Amino acid sequence: MSVDLGTGRPYRRDIQGLRAIAVLLVLLFHFETPIQGGYLGVDMFFVISGYVITSSTLREIEKTDTFLWGVFVHRRVRRLLPGAVLVAVTTAVLSMLLLSPFGPQKETAKMLLSTASYTANFVLMPQSYFSLDPKSNPLLHMWSLAVEEQFYLIWPFAIIVLVGLRKRIQAQVFRVILWTAATVVFMASCWLFLMSATRGQQISNHRWFKPFIQWNITPELFAFYSPFTRAWEFIAGVIVALLLQQRIASLILKVGPLIACCGVALVVVGVNWASENPEVQHGTTWSTNTSATLAAVIGTALWVFGGSNDNLIRPLISTRPFVLIGDYSYSIYLLHWPIWVLLITNSDQNWKTIVIAFALSLGLGWLQFKFIEVPFRSRKRLPSTSTLRFVGVFGVVAVVGFVVMSYATPKIAVHLAGIKPNEPTLHIIEKPCDGEKFELESARSCLYPAAEDEGTAILVGDSMAKSLSDGFVRASNAQGLNSYVFSYPGCAFQLSDSPFSVFDECVSWRTNVISALRKLQPKVVLIANLSMLYVDRPLPDWSIDDTRLIWSSQLTRTLNSLSDLDAQVIVVQPPPLFAYDLRYDLSLLWPNSAKEPRDVVVDRRKTMNQIEANATIGIEFVRPVVDFTEQFCNAEVCNPKVDNEFLLEDSDHLSVNGSQFVFPEIERAISEALNS
Repeated sequence: MSVDLGTGRPYRRDIQGLRAIAVLLVLLFHFETPIQGGYLGVDMFFVISGYVITSSTLREIEKTDTFLWGVFVHRRVRRLLPGAVLVAVTTAVLSMLLLSPFGPQKETAKMLLSTASYTANFVLMPQSYFSLDPKSNPLLHMWSLAVEEQFYLIWPFAIIVLVGLRKRIQAQVFRVILWTAATVVFMASCWLFLMSATRGQQISNHRWFKPFIQWNITPELFAFYSPFTRAWEFIAGVIVALLLQQRIASLILKVGPLIACCGVALVVVGVNWASENPEVQHGTTWSTNTSATLAAVIGTALWVFGGSNDNLIRPLISTRPFVLIGDYSYSIYLLHWPIWVLLITNSDQNWKTIVIAFALSLGLGWLQFKFIEVPFRSRKRLPSTSTLRFVGVFGVVAVVGFVVMSYATPKIAVHLAGIKPNEPTLHIIEKPCDGEKFELESARSCLYPAAEDEGTAILVGDSMAKSLSDGFVRASNAQGLNSYVFSYPGCAFQLSDSPFSVFDECVSWRTNVISALRKLQPKVVLIANLSMLYVDRPLPDWSIDDTRLIWSSQLTRTLNSLSDLDAQVIVVQPPPLFAYDLRYDLSLLWPNSAKEPRDVVVDRRKTMNQIEANATIGIEFVRPVVDFTEQFCNAEVCNPKVDNEFLLEDSDHLSVNGSQFVFPEIERAISEALNS
């Protein structure tokens, strides 16, 4: 996302117009409009950057017969760094005032360092871009700038090698080497992207990928964030720039309007397809829509190539509004995401918010372009400052910002909620075992012994079981029962052949937990799954309603399979679902706005709660379902904050305090089960 380097250069207004389209697509995606394929605007930017940087480099080599690495780097630093510094530092300051210390502030501090070092894509790689909460990270968008800068880091070395070869070998041989290198890199990178995104299991089995797995990076995530799987997009632009230097280009460009129109059509098809399916399921995993990405990248390349001799589309996107937005596109991109996060965190999210976000992004983008970008790039400000000083100052600012935020964030958290940011997640099962452990392959749990050994109670489930563990252990011990907790986040406790959470580790864990139950012979079994996590996205080839019915049938099957245990089974439903989320919606500006009308809160889980209750009907050893609505709600409102304590650590899971808060209800259910 950068304008052409140097001065006195040929200026293609349509390229600026194309930049405008790309950045507007990104804004439409990030501002949660129906154009969910707008994220492909980033892919378009990569192609444009490859074209622009190659064209600029070729002009410099033709003019000077050499390539000055230091000049190239200094131009990039002056072009990119001042705006990035301003946005990152301003965002960090505002985050301490307007964002929550239980998530965004921590992420902002971490992203300050990765932004300064242009490693944000690697820092974010363990997380799916499409599943991240938009309020969680005001510097999330820096990942694409990191990928681009990594391309610019490699580019000078490649050019120096090629310039050296050009002077030492025949021109015809050099051209063969040049085109071969470009083609090989393009094909290899594209192949790696497609294989990682669509054949993740095969890639993860390769030895070279094992270190990534240890860092919770799947091939699908690698495909999205890695510079190695994005290089082909830049090379597509490089190839276009090289083609336009060839004599044959003038012949091909006689049908330039047709080529440009084909490019536009491919981009439109790609964006439309990605709007319907931003992610596509490949086997048991989800990854970026590769077909849409291919269409957008190839379409952009054709559009840039054909646009050099096009009298149909080129005049349209070369109009002044498009060109101006293209000029400001880098600043607009830098600013739009922090603006959006700050807006939706501190106000209602609706069409008015979208309009305000667009206006602020464009307006502040223009101001930053005029007063920051242009003066620094043209050397009107700090004309003699070296590259090393620019980079060094940003590095120092980032480190100081990180230290200040690392100190201030826990203080803000204690002031607002009486707890530090890491405390809400320190449940009992996350602490080391004090005594005996139980292990049956992947089914592992500490033993939490009761003062009176009158049997065993076991809690099983996904992350919901983890969040219930503190209250469960206390409740079961109070009833004289030893306790075990088997929890696997993202893996609902059902039979091993359930269509929900079918990844290998989950299937194995389910099988092992069933075996553990039979070995431990508990008196009471509690099942706690975050049901909506698995049914909000329909199963392949099924509707949402069908998926819910399948969940019900799988729950019934699971319960029936426990009939030989001679145990009483309790299904524990998730706590009420609040729009308020401690991680994102708590700040110095809004210390407590958590209350919501009871009917609104209850309606969010009403359907799934009823489906689960129906699934238990007629099974004699299953006790009435445990529902925590009354613990959080009175006749009018529901509140996740009771006696100045937050009882949820996010919008779904109980905090340690919350788990202890519902302990009486869990104990009542266990007592009823024992007395039945």
